[in-house]
Amino acid sequence: MMCYKEEDSVHFSHIGRQWHIYRADMETLWANMDNDREALQAFYDDERLPYWAELWGSSFGLASWLWRNRDILKGLSCMDLGCGLGFTALCGVHCGAKVLACDYEEKALNLARFNALKNAVPFYDDIREFQETNSASLRTLKLDWRNPCVEQKAFSFIWAADIAYEKKSMPEILTFLDYALTDEGLFWIAEPGRSIYQHFLTEANNFSFSIEKVYTEISPKISEQILPAGVNVWELRRK
Repeated sequence: MMCYKEEDSVHFSHIGRQWHIYRADMETLWANMDNDREALQAFYDDERLPYWAELWGSSFGLASWLWRNRDILKGLSCMDLGCGLGFTALCGVHCGAKVLACDYEEKALNLARFNALKNAVPFYDDIREFQETNSASLRTLKLDWRNPCVEQKAFSFIWAADIAYEKKSMPEILTFLDYALTDEGLFWIAEPGRSIYQHFLTEANNFSFSIEKVYTEISPKISEQILPAGVNVWELRRK
């Protein structure tokens, strides 16, 4: 069981409220990979690295965009894809949405639930209670986008911050979006201007998604580790 340390957490204000977000010790996670058979096998199989353990600048740009769209998000079923620490999922709930926070890493989901508790964000363990509630709330789900365990065309909005690292995963992400989004659904992805995202956008266009850059911002400096970064938010919809 992971121990979440106060010294690894950060306090800051964003989108109209104070946040207290716990992070994992990424240096320790990296250092322990050689001795963690499961993590090492995951790296060999899927090139999985503990990027989920940090609060990246793209999350702040995405959170700002969600807040700008809070009137249309209110009451809708949304998904945070690759939720990591859970920050943008919590922001979605703050905007009035019912958010399913999904990640491939159980450790990330544990920390997302812990951050929901620390930030007094309504959270459901029971899927039926989550489905039946009309109030803004959070639930987590371990999700492999290659084998989705959610209903088809169930989400009006799906969003993600900085999830595309490998070219081979991009068709998988787009196939999942085509499966999970409603016919009129939107996908918002925030990224810090990495060249790999140009490949993602090209793939998306070839996949019959239209693409538009809808927002840019410079993320704030939160700590010595979390420095300002330029963030772009792209909107994808079916053509």
